[in-house]
Amino acid sequence: MPAANASHRGSLFAVRCGAIVSLLLAGTLWSVWLWSRFCRFPSIPWNDMRLAPTIALAQGWPVYPSGASGTINTWMYGPLPVLFMWPASWASSAAGALLIAGGLTLALTLVPLALVCWLWPGDDDPATAWLGRTAALLLCLGAWPELHYSVIFSDNLAVACGLVGNLILLRARGPGALWLAAAIATAAVACKQIALGIPLAQVLWLGFTSGRRAALLHVMRCMVAGGVIGLGAIALFGFAGLWFTLVAIPGGLGWAPDVALRLKMVASELALLLGLPAVVMIVWRREFSRPSLLLPALAWVCTLPLGLAGMMKVGGWTNSIHGLVLWLPPVLATLFAARLSPARFWSFSLAAGVIAAGSACGRILLEPDVRLRPQTAGYDEAAQIAAQYRNAVWFPVHPLVTLYSDHRYYHDEDGMYVHLRAKKPVNSEQAAQHLPPAMRAMAFRNDWTDWGIARRMLPPNSREIPIGNWNVYSGVAGEKKP
Repeated sequence: MPAANASHRGSLFAVRCGAIVSLLLAGTLWSVWLWSRFCRFPSIPWNDMRLAPTIALAQGWPVYPSGASGTINTWMYGPLPVLFMWPASWASSAAGALLIAGGLTLALTLVPLALVCWLWPGDDDPATAWLGRTAALLLCLGAWPELHYSVIFSDNLAVACGLVGNLILLRARGPGALWLAAAIATAAVACKQIALGIPLAQVLWLGFTSGRRAALLHVMRCMVAGGVIGLGAIALFGFAGLWFTLVAIPGGLGWAPDVALRLKMVASELALLLGLPAVVMIVWRREFSRPSLLLPALAWVCTLPLGLAGMMKVGGWTNSIHGLVLWLPPVLATLFAARLSPARFWSFSLAAGVIAAGSACGRILLEPDVRLRPQTAGYDEAAQIAAQYRNAVWFPVHPLVTLYSDHRYYHDEDGMYVHLRAKKPVNSEQAAQHLPPAMRAMAFRNDWTDWGIARRMLPPNSREIPIGNWNVYSGVAGEKKP
């Protein structure tokens, strides 16, 4: 017996060491991966176009156009992400603004994940709780969609509001916390319109766990919070622009022209986003009647219909499906917060560390060009182009450049494309009003595919001038040599 006990202790010690080493390795690899996302962030033109409304607002420009006036831009979502990115406006250059925005984008994933994984209610052993919940966090990083680390989405802040709001609701000990949970959950809808399922899940959860009266009170809290947020948005941005951008434009966008092709393109992601939660909740359905698991289950169900609808619209993608990212962190936190025997706890932790390290290693190896220095050189070149063609060059998919050089907010091409698809064409007066006043050049990145709308405006005799990573087309309208 003593020999058997010694062998068991030795095996447990080996598993414990393996778990700690694998988790440290996973943390290191994920740090490298996240840093590479931060470095790549400035090179993605979507981030330029989606940060531009924040910088424009800081400069005093309207960012929600109406049907007849204003700058046509790619932002057709709620106002809260525009305000969240406000610290980026403190930068003195487009590159600096994008680096700040990149840090904020990573924080929108990491901070809510850490809060939920470490603070979700459980009955774990205080001595090992930190390690088990860190394992849950690292597993979440592996399952999180890559685009949420790399691109400014309105979904990022909506999901963060959902995770934090649900955490506050579950730990609420008084009316103040319930009001805060309602306000944060409702704020998700002011990030992206399809996030309505987040406050709905809270209402249903209170109805199931505390009764009808508690649910109705929460409906009232959400309505009051929504009213305050809505009135504040109208006061800041104006009703006409908000209505046109948040209702008229999305309402005019049709479904994806080839539904079967869209489903085929996202089939593997849908298998994870829909299949994993569905299978787990069916197999362990009794566990999901517990309050700590019922809330994420309801969040998954309530956000699914509008998420699928958003994915199937023109321009939609899987980032609209919020269910998995609202469901997974609480479920993993609950799993690692359960009372387990030492052998099972350390075995689970070892498995989590190996899976998390493997997923991070896979992402790094599959990335064709891992960057470890911020990719801002293109903006140095763009600043030189803008200085050469002061108030005369249009960057159709990089409005940040001229926001800093000309202090003007020009149309972006993706916004024009969305207006065309929504059958809300831009009138000639509005189009001319928010283009460079002396426009005689356009600049395009040579490693990015655009919609071709701006290129069709080029006259046949335009001259192509390569400048670094850019192609400048000079002679757009009555060229004068610089």
